[in-house]
Amino acid sequence: MTDTLADPSLERLCELAARDQWRLEELDWSAVDVSMLPVEFRQIAADAFAQLHWGEQTAHVAATRLREWLPEGPARAFLATQQVDEARHVAFFERIIHLFGCEGRVRPSVQRLMREVREADTPEALMLGMQLLIEGVAHSMFLEASRRVQTLDDTEGLDSSLRALKTLVAEAMPRLARDESRHIAFGLHVLRRRIPRLERAARVRLEEKVALWGEWVLEQAREPDLVVGIGVDGEALCARLIDDLNLRISQVGLDTRLAPLRAA
Repeated sequence: MTDTLADPSLERLCELAARDQWRLEELDWSAVDVSMLPVEFRQIAADAFAQLHWGEQTAHVAATRLREWLPEGPARAFLATQQVDEARHVAFFERIIHLFGCEGRVRPSVQRLMREVREADTPEALMLGMQLLIEGVAHSMFLEASRRVQTLDDTEGLDSSLRALKTLVAEAMPRLARDESRHIAFGLHVLRRRIPRLERAARVRLEEKVALWGEWVLEQAREPDLVVGIGVDGEALCARLIDDLNLRISQVGLDTRLAPLRAA
């Protein structure tokens, strides 16, 4: 995979990545103590965050693999900043899960999806699965979580532990979403240049992968223990994801489009 990807827009992404770095210590962890909340709530929350934690671990591995495929240049430099981002995201979710005092349980279906993407046999497939699909879902979920916490009124029955948790999430989610938006932009940049050069057989295989992985992604987004259990409308989130993912798939020149999931 040769680095014919350098241009001012990619260099600008590298500049933004360097400018927008942040540290976990900038968040207000001091007042967050959820140990007295019901065990059922804490387990649901730990399970939901565990799926995201697993995704961030996969993203870190994927960024490392992609960087190994690239020669020196701006694209590889960007992936170095993405590795830092993903390591920070992994650490964030590890710390969040630890707060709940419960072991977060990762669903086998999530592990299957992440394994398939992580072990993709071409840089195009790996970047499509990771930078567009999985990072795209993470971006949408972080934005939805940010919107959700903004609707919670501190005066309407939130005790101090929930108020502190709300503050932490409200501080973190926009930062996480901003990181993911750069990763998505990088994936779009690279794939717009790579996909038109693929031979027909390779392109067909990529179309098949995006159809399968996209369906798996939407299945995860609708599952109760990932979104509904923490107050997010899974069906509404899926509808937004379909629109967002189909837009990005079209932007890189693929013909596949994700369809709404049939009711279970």
